[in-house]
Amino acid sequence: MITKEKYSLSHCYQYEIRLQNLEKDLNDFGLAKEETNNLRVKDFELKFIDKEDTEHCKKIKQFIERHEWLGSMPHRPTHRFIATYKGIIAGAIVMSTPNAFSNLLGKESRDLEKLISRGACISWSPKNLASALIMYSIRWMVTNTPYRYFTAYSDVEARELGTVYQACNFIYLGQNSGARFEYFNLSISNKGFSDRIFRKATSFKLYARNLRINWKNSWNNRDKILWENIPKDIAQKLREESRRIKDSCERRQIPRKHKYVYILGKSKKETRSLKARFKEHNPILMSLVYPKIRGPIFTRQKERPLTERPQSWWPSNMAKVPEKRFFTIKEISTMYGISQWLIYHHIKNDPTFPFLNVGIKKKLLIELKVFEEWLALRTRKQVQQEFNLPTAQELLGAR
Repeated sequence: MITKEKYSLSHCYQYEIRLQNLEKDLNDFGLAKEETNNLRVKDFELKFIDKEDTEHCKKIKQFIERHEWLGSMPHRPTHRFIATYKGIIAGAIVMSTPNAFSNLLGKESRDLEKLISRGACISWSPKNLASALIMYSIRWMVTNTPYRYFTAYSDVEARELGTVYQACNFIYLGQNSGARFEYFNLSISNKGFSDRIFRKATSFKLYARNLRINWKNSWNNRDKILWENIPKDIAQKLREESRRIKDSCERRQIPRKHKYVYILGKSKKETRSLKARFKEHNPILMSLVYPKIRGPIFTRQKERPLTERPQSWWPSNMAKVPEKRFFTIKEISTMYGISQWLIYHHIKNDPTFPFLNVGIKKKLLIELKVFEEWLALRTRKQVQQEFNLPTAQELLGAR
């Protein structure tokens, strides 16, 4: 079995799974290849599966584990959709609560977001079944729930571009999402996991048992830790134990993921209003073009020059950018093709770095003009140090 860390074929990992599963899938359901070659989307029934339908939910879980490249269900699934052919599940979409809300329409609209966290089609399904099922799922959600925008990720490590999201006219949000590291510890899981696991309530309950601390129900609300209810000395011990467990794990750097969003209202008027709100909050993201090249697997470099500005990241439509004076860390990161982590590193460690702290919740903003001047000055200093050039003051003093 090819592991995702070592996958390097020209097509995406999930397509490779389709190729590997084809013969067995046909045999399992007694289907002839000639029959499946002539299938069209209209031959499939698309429907929503209620969470109370435990039989279908179990089948969806088994389907995702076999046909989806991650091989597991998401952490907090909420809605499930399937495409069936003669009663056979041929496609599945699972939506869940986002691990971190995008706030693409503003913080006041964060509850309108739903994450398309898992999706797969069986090996013999027609190629456009995936896009048809995604759009059916979104339309059903808009009609029957309050959700209005739907985010999705494409994993660079699996050589994904998000082709199906591009086919559905999703808005591309750039390649700046996801965890920076994957952790490994067999005592915790037999698979790699993100640092999110160290912050879960179940993990802190385990830390408490290790420290012989009796966990109280008032200390958490589902998966959220209520630190204000925990005595300070106990909270400190729990945090130290969490850091100790984290430091004991092996880890590897992983590349950022592509991110997409689809915005839809119940009416054309609502859709226009939602998209206008998105444009108001994210002017930089309106001009990003779809990625088309499955680049090599890469890891993020710890030291990346701030002066590097890839042209593919710079917005092509600059007409409306000058209207905005201050930008968020995320916007500067997208514009210059540098990691948010590196910007925060400079904010914390470089007293010359230009930024503003607005509000008590550390709303960090950067003025574009001042940032450009800082970059230019930094570049000159680096050149002077590299070639041992004298400064203007030194030249004047020599005279």
